[in-house]
Amino acid sequence: MADEKSFVFVMRGSADIDQMAPVMWQSLEIGQPVVAIVASEYKAANDFRLNFLATYPRFTLRHLPSAAFAPSGLKKYGRVRWNATRTQRLLRSINAGMCIFEWGDGVADIAKADGVLSRMRRTLFTDFVLQAQLSAKQLGIPTVALPHGHSTKLNLIRSKQVEQALANNNGKLPFANRDSFDAYVFCASYHRDVIVGNSTMSGNNVEVWGSARFSREWLHVLYRIAPQVQLPALKDAQQHRALFFLPKWHNMVDRGATISLLHALGNLANIQLVISGHVRGDDTQLTASETTEIAALPSVVFAPQGANSVSLIRECNALIDVDSSIAFDAVQLGKLYIRPKYLQDAAVRTVYDQFGGALQATTKDEVVSALSAQELPVVIVPDAFRLAVIGDEASNISQQYVLRLRQLMQQ
Repeated sequence: MADEKSFVFVMRGSADIDQMAPVMWQSLEIGQPVVAIVASEYKAANDFRLNFLATYPRFTLRHLPSAAFAPSGLKKYGRVRWNATRTQRLLRSINAGMCIFEWGDGVADIAKADGVLSRMRRTLFTDFVLQAQLSAKQLGIPTVALPHGHSTKLNLIRSKQVEQALANNNGKLPFANRDSFDAYVFCASYHRDVIVGNSTMSGNNVEVWGSARFSREWLHVLYRIAPQVQLPALKDAQQHRALFFLPKWHNMVDRGATISLLHALGNLANIQLVISGHVRGDDTQLTASETTEIAALPSVVFAPQGANSVSLIRECNALIDVDSSIAFDAVQLGKLYIRPKYLQDAAVRTVYDQFGGALQATTKDEVVSALSAQELPVVIVPDAFRLAVIGDEASNISQQYVLRLRQLMQQ
């Protein structure tokens, strides 16, 4: 129907799309119109998830390179291109009934700012993602923040950046402006407790919906549509292909011990070791000298530039990763997941410590032993792990997302 309201998903790039795609897909499956706004210079036309969603007739993609994030300084004046008037006009034109954002800043503080100068800055020079939130509020459109990935941690990682934020804000993360969302969604209760308990969020708008991204129904689709990745064939002596995601070094990870483990695995004759960085950051990169040394090891292959994590996991028998939530894919797919627990500070507690689900190695030798075996170890994943981390899978988690979004839209 022409007057049927749309779910509008506002995203920046690949990481946002990765989290939003299952909700967009399930929305389209039950006939809900979806508009995906990509507010950046990201090459949206090349994204396999967006291309899959485009096969649904009720899907619309609006790529807005001119709405890319503009940092402070002279470039921020480019934000005037997506001022309040133009952004509201956009939301009206796509018949927005609900605006869905990735986790991040809300507009509770901006919306309250008074005075002529404040109102002018808000109207003309607010970044597009925040401007879209303000415009939605002005038009009476509900706003929801969906998870920025998932978390493996049961406690707050007190990196230097986090410590600085805590020190500057009386021991709390400054998240009070996120109270402006009609719902701020977490995948799991343990993550909600960590963030709300260590921030200035009131928690009044917080809800736990489970993980659509790691739900079985979406993984079945995702691993079918992911592009093929070209990796060298296994050599005669190689029995397993193991994927190693480089960790975020700032997450209290021992860099020296990690490099040592890579050297040990790269010398194993019975595996091909595929090494890849993290999708979200430069903080997982190796130095030039580290790269040269590791590349010379006989079993090492570096993942092709831009290779999708899903495509890489599909081609591997085992995953080695310190604390990224992408490991949930391997767990859900029944692949061996090795968490080299000893590489991370002992103060970090994860879901694997409480619920199991991973082979948690406490030494380098344990990792080497597991991957040297002719047959890889089998790790039983307890039901308690799936319930706490993924959610109630019997309920079709991604569909429950859509039903709850519709409830919020109709309130």
